[in-house]
Amino acid sequence: MDDVRFAPGAEVRVVRNVRNDGSFFGMEKGELIVAEGAIGVVRKHGWFLQDQIIYDVFFPDTGRLVGLRDVEVIDASLPFSPCRFHLLDYACLTLSLASQGELLARKGDRVQVIWIDRSLESGELAFTVKIGDTEVTVPDRALEDVPPEQEGSRWRRKSAVI
Repeated sequence: MDDVRFAPGAEVRVVRNVRNDGSFFGMEKGELIVAEGAIGVVRKHGWFLQDQIIYDVFFPDTGRLVGLRDVEVIDASLPFSPCRFHLLDYACLTLSLASQGELLARKGDRVQVIWIDRSLESGELAFTVKIGDTEVTVPDRALEDVPPEQEGSRWRRKSAVI
């Protein structure tokens, strides 16, 4: 149960936007507390429901002390790229995908993002996309924005970050 990754004084990077769920005093519900990519310093850690590690992270740029779950932070020294796609966004494949010799999708096909995963060890992004009835996990480099000229009424534009 002692899987604490960061000691007090460690620099960490936030991997997704953190918004007020109503528990952060002095800010409106839904207001951005910490932006994806922000770097802070761990002050201490604790436990929530006896199985989730929570880090108290101080952000010098804003002067805020924020409680963050273990899955919301990575080591600040890891390479970092912002998440370009969000849940239900459409993207185009930069390569063809096949499984057991069967072609699933061609380069340039549109796919929908249904899950986002960032490795806590390497910081690398991967996306689970839906291709017909099949779900496939691909690295960040396998996706690109849908060209504006191909966006039509059938394809939703990138979602607004909430």
